[in-house]
Amino acid sequence: MDASSGYESAVKSLHLPLITLPDEINLSNPAMAKAWYDTVHFTMTVGGKTKTLHTQPLVFYAAVLKDAPNPKLGEAFIRFMTSKAGQVMFKETGYNPPKGGDLS
Repeated sequence: MDASSGYESAVKSLHLPLITLPDEINLSNPAMAKAWYDTVHFTMTVGGKTKTLHTQPLVFYAAVLKDAPNPKLGEAFIRFMTSKAGQVMFKETGYNPPKGGDLS
């Protein structure tokens, strides 16, 4: 195989070569949704029906659920994920630093 596409974290964790695309293309920056990502769409035919698909940022969220059985433990996990040690762990496994803001 000469080329493939995949999540950057998977490519990095497998120590494969990669080409880093700019934020305007890679869908990784929620701040670019209105200026770039929301302006793009494409059509494809699936099962004889034409569908229009719109791009959106590829983001991972972490939140403590409203009815979590142990919300304090969930909050501790979120704090760890956003701590310096947690971010080092993410970086070591191929994840970039967060680009989006907190959810309210």
